[in-house]
Amino acid sequence: MISSRAAPTQRPAAAALPAPRRPTVARPARRGGAAAAAAAAAGAAPPELDVAIAGAGPAGLAAAAALRRADPSLRVGLFERTPMTARGAGVLVGVNGLLALNAINPAIVEGLLARAIKLEGSERYSCDTGEYLEFQQMPNDKFKDRYGFTNALLGWADITAALQEQLPPGSVRSGAAVSGFERLPDGRLSVLGPAGAPLATARALVGADGWFSALRGALRPGAEAPTFKEIVVWRARLPRRDEWLDNPGRTKWWVPAKQHPGSLLAVLIPVPGGDLVWQCHAPMSLMRERGLAFDPITGEGASSHSEGPRARASDGAAAASDGAKARCLRAFEGFPGLARFLEVVEATPDDVITEHGLYQHLPDQIPQGHWGSGMVTLAGDAAHTATVDGTGMAQAFEDAAVLGKHVQQSGLSEASLRAYEAERARRVRAVFSMANRHGGDGGGGGPAAAV
Repeated sequence: MISSRAAPTQRPAAAALPAPRRPTVARPARRGGAAAAAAAAAGAAPPELDVAIAGAGPAGLAAAAALRRADPSLRVGLFERTPMTARGAGVLVGVNGLLALNAINPAIVEGLLARAIKLEGSERYSCDTGEYLEFQQMPNDKFKDRYGFTNALLGWADITAALQEQLPPGSVRSGAAVSGFERLPDGRLSVLGPAGAPLATARALVGADGWFSALRGALRPGAEAPTFKEIVVWRARLPRRDEWLDNPGRTKWWVPAKQHPGSLLAVLIPVPGGDLVWQCHAPMSLMRERGLAFDPITGEGASSHSEGPRARASDGAAAASDGAKARCLRAFEGFPGLARFLEVVEATPDDVITEHGLYQHLPDQIPQGHWGSGMVTLAGDAAHTATVDGTGMAQAFEDAAVLGKHVQQSGLSEASLRAYEAERARRVRAVFSMANRHGGDGGGGGPAAAV
């Protein structure tokens, strides 16, 4: 997610992974990768994997890349609920995230930087008048000197594509939602899809299935869901026009109006391929003023990886005339300074606009010590739903680097999974606390620019 200012930066907890170890025990050839996915799709016996990953967003793909880098003999398969379209996020990947990815495999960073837009900074305008207020420059030279990287501005699909390049073809099965798991008598796990149908058997399972993780609920019944931040978000990706965003190296922000400080905003973000992402946030106080009901969905459909418009008015499914675009335009009418931004919204096809609530795990909601059990663990937003100022993406990449480090050091075992969780829990609580102190609460800190 984009932030209008440079977020506080710390080095990731993970050091670079050493060269991959060679397996010491020969394994018989077993079905995996493309063959496993094809067999599953054809209705054959569920594939046998070493690691199954629920979710093929950046968190799941980075975890898969780290595990494969730690031990290339591991058979890793990912199961993704959505069709993996270009929706997702337009993300400013900060130096924390790039350093974590570099620790996994420098080739990932090379692939990202080859695609990325180097963000010069952000132009800021008034929501009320459209008046130009200031230009906030990104400290790219400072980051380059200190860390060896500048920030990289990318679309969600650009990030997932770069990560998928590090995996064997056929590692991801889309349209396959993981609903839970069963522990088998021999110690393996049966990974379950809709209606309890088996998707795979695996030695280990990583839940990277987002804000409303099914695996988090299975691991910790009664675990607290992320907190609704009383903010509604609309977002979409479409081809960029010069009259909307004339400098593809800058974002355009319309800053919060005084009566809704820290939670009302709009932003245009350039992403690779000649596209732009628009995103806007409206506080529930404004929604109520405009007579717009919103019932936050307590399920994965409300996550930033959802497909198309998911949120609905609380009195039932919204009528076609009151879909996501119409509700967005009604929420932001009466702000003269937003005329250019709303022109972009008007030009966006209804079926590519997503509407959802904004959620976050507060620091004291992050489990202390561990969040997994046995050979099951969590990563990314499934473990710790983050603020939408870039924190979540960076923390997911740090998760992957630390997971890979411990598996490389101790093998794929309960001990390595618990060591990963213990290291990450300390770090995540500290980062979330720092982000909250700096205003990264899903409001004024900036949107994740989900596309």
